[in-house]
This record gives sequence, structure tokens and C-alpha cells, in this order.
Amino acid sequence: MKDQKKRISILGDSVSTFAGITPPEALFYDAWRQEETGVTSPDDTWWMQVIQGMGGMLGVNNSYAGSTVSGGFMTSGTSEKRLRTLSAEGEPDMILVAMGANDWGFGVHPQEFEYEYRRMLQRMKRLYPRAEIWCATILRGKPVPEEEMFFNVDGVISPNIYSDIIRRIGTEEAVHLADVSGYHMEYETIDGVHPNREGMKMIACLWLKELQK
Repeated sequence: MKDQKKRISILGDSVSTFAGITPPEALFYDAWRQEETGVTSPDDTWWMQVIQGMGGMLGVNNSYAGSTVSGGFMTSGTSEKRLRTLSAEGEPDMILVAMGANDWGFGVHPQEFEYEYRRMLQRMKRLYPRAEIWCATILRGKPVPEEEMFFNVDGVISPNIYSDIIRRIGTEEAVHLADVSGYHMEYETIDGVHPNREGMKMIACLWLKELQK
């Protein structure tokens, strides 16, 4: 009997969205953005490349554009309703968490982020005690001309502070760390944040390096 493929679910923000797969009310990679970025198929996304690279299968991708870990909204990473959807296609074997960039970009206080990130992981572990949970640090996108930048990166705290929190909380909560920011690489973007096709390839490559260590 062949080994069953691992079911891999995704919890992310706009970088992990794709029309027809993620919730339609909060998309970034809609038909227009797909054309603009060259990310025209799920196979072009970082997460599908990672799933394929791991020989797995997609469970649920519950990614919302603009979503933060903190905030107490229905779309927040701490939302129990949102976390429960990760098993809608069956219990996940792995959960890839790519959250925190919007907390950084929107200036959420690091202390609040730390509290909420821990709460998110604790809820996830309670809901999915058998799943491998992998949390990514915050990877920087290549800057573009100022008028095209999605975030005013000069007006916010360094993302390294948030990545350090993810490292510490991940260790304390005994989950796996995908320390993608530790490579000090910047991916190709259309606006300083959202990757184009080449940017997606780089993100996937760094994730796979971490998952296959």
C-alpha cells in the first residue's frame, strides 16, 4: 500500500490568496492581479509549490487579504472559526502559517502581537494536536518606487522585531519554525509586498529549505 499523501493546510494573508481557492471576499490574486503578477495558476503560488515539493496535497487554504494575527476580528489569525475551517477537507497533517506581515505593516504594537501570536498557536494546537504546525518569520519584499509601495515601510517598526517574536513564541509553544527571513533575501514584488511569479518561486524555495532541513 502506498504511503498516503500529507494533507497540508495554509493560514495566511494576501500573499497566500488565489481566486477559486481562498475565501472570495478577501482576495488579492484575483483575475486582474494574476495577469499583472504572472501568478496565473495555483501552481505559480508559493504554497502550492511547497505542497508539491513535499509530495503533499492541499487541505484548505484559509488566507485573507489584509488579515492580521491580532485584532479580534473574524478574519484574525486568532479567530477560532477561521482556524476550524483548516480541517474542512479533512484533518490536516501539516499547517503552514504565513501570518504577521500585516501586523508589522499596520503598526500593531509588538507586545500585542506577541500575546495574540501565542494565543493563535495555543488554539491551533488544541484544535489540531496531531498536526505539524510550521510558522514562518516575516520575509521582506524588494522595494519598488515610493508611489507604488503598499506599506510605508519607513514609518513602521522593523519586521525583524516581529520575526524575533515568532521565533521565541514558536519555540516556547513547541511548534516548527520556517525561518525564511534568516536568509536575508528579498523576493520580487509588484508593490514592495505582493510577489510576482519569480517572487513566489523564491518564497517557495526558502520554505522548502526550512521544511527539508
